[in-house]
Amino acid sequence: MTRLIYALPSAIGTPSNLEHPGMRRYSLFFKLYGNWTIPVDRTGTVAMPVRTLSLFPIPQFRPFSKTFEELCDERAIQVLAGAERLSTTMYVLYSGGIDSTCLLVSLLKHATPEQREHIVVLLSHESIVENPRFYDEHIRGKLRVGSSISFTELIGEDRYLLSAEHNDMVMGSEKIGKMMTQYGPESIYRPYNRETVAGLFSAVLSGDTDMAYFYVDLFERIRDVAPVPIENNMDFLWWANFVVKWQSCFHYILLFTPPRNAHKVTQKYLDKRFISFYNTDEFQLWSMNNPDKRIKDTWKSYKWVCKDIIYKYNKDAEYRDNKTKKGSLLPLIGFNPPFRFIAENMRFSNDVQLEEYFSPVNDFT
Repeated sequence: MTRLIYALPSAIGTPSNLEHPGMRRYSLFFKLYGNWTIPVDRTGTVAMPVRTLSLFPIPQFRPFSKTFEELCDERAIQVLAGAERLSTTMYVLYSGGIDSTCLLVSLLKHATPEQREHIVVLLSHESIVENPRFYDEHIRGKLRVGSSISFTELIGEDRYLLSAEHNDMVMGSEKIGKMMTQYGPESIYRPYNRETVAGLFSAVLSGDTDMAYFYVDLFERIRDVAPVPIENNMDFLWWANFVVKWQSCFHYILLFTPPRNAHKVTQKYLDKRFISFYNTDEFQLWSMNNPDKRIKDTWKSYKWVCKDIIYKYNKDAEYRDNKTKKGSLLPLIGFNPPFRFIAENMRFSNDVQLEEYFSPVNDFT
């Protein structure tokens, strides 16, 4: 039985594919959660119409006392040692946003002078504009830099490619901000209310209330198997994001693998050279144990623990107090990836028939 690891949503949601049972409802997920995300239920609760291989099991819950900064420090030391062990250059995908700045700060806190010489920051004009003071004081003239779009030529090569993916899942969801805008900042800490979440979804789905409630029902099933209490609206949005988006956030970048390198992108390569900084069991355990540390009472306080780490390093109070989340996928939208599908065993392709992966018995019919 063949399964997909990842697929470009536009390649899945073609008009002919939408004729399969459940696919029209399933395709609305792309509208709810973005054009780069296909849902992979890491709890195994919801039967999807597209068979996928889940590669990132949720770690078994246990009490966890390490701070977020301790985890960042330990992870930085680990990835620096990994690149040094491979005697290779570390290329850091840097957007200037909170996640990638926290990553880079963590590296700079622990890198030796020799290790710094082997760090290349991949950035763009937008990266500089998003965090100009950090660029001026800690990157320009101090670290090697390269173009952010050059990452496409690095995938599969004997380099060390480091991204800041997964911190959105660790910290919550961009939908928290949308709920605060639609229903007021206090709404996220109110006891979970399905009507409130359905109203949020309906606004994204062009007023389709029936489909909004359909997805609320699906996510309530996922909520019911959570190993931690899901008590308020923010918990609900975080858990849905945490469960269904994790795998896509690792694999979407891989669609840009140069065709000449596709055969090199093996599981061994991914384990050793293609690293998502926040993709660890410990960051996930921190997230499950610290619901009070994702956001305070304003959207500007989202990811405040990350911004505190950055502030301790560069003393930029303006960034700490006013920086908000900004999407970092925009540079990718301007050009098409070479591949549209990744099947199990890391098989890259473009010509896939949905029948190979379609499951007629699913929860979307």
